Amino acid sequence: MLRLFALVLLAWLLLLPPFFTDGACTAEFDMQASRLQADRAAFTSPSLASAYWSARQVPHTVLSPQQCKQARPRYVEFCSAGAVVYATVPVRNKVCRFYRDDEIRIQLQYDAKDRLARMQTDMHPYKSLPLPFVGRTLHWGR
Repeated sequence: MLRLFALVLLAWLLLLPPFFTDGACTAEFDMQASRLQADRAAFTSPSLASAYWSARQVPHTVLSPQQCKQARPRYVEFCSAGAVVYATVPVRNKVCRFYRDDEIRIQLQYDAKDRLARMQTDMHPYKSLPLPFVGRTLHWGR
């Protein structure tokens, strides 16, 4: 009986941290999205974007239109006429990294003249549990 209680307590303790992030995961995602908007001039071409990610020591990949069409990586929704730059920014918050997502994915798509055509930023969404009887909502990894 004591082992069962200890096992339930351990499981409960493992499930608690994501409920107490107080929006830290979303704040980290928003901070990266804001930084991308502020540094938008650094993404005017694929070569500048690659230099930007290298300077920040962020893992990234630059795919030419031909490479994109041949390999069609799973993270690319569609291949455009220009290059695709894909970067993965590691999430710093340990709770967010473990319970929500370990990286923020950034995809930059360029047109045939190497002009930025699309910028997409992704992270796994947080989950919510509405509690109508209390009038509150619990957020998991927010």
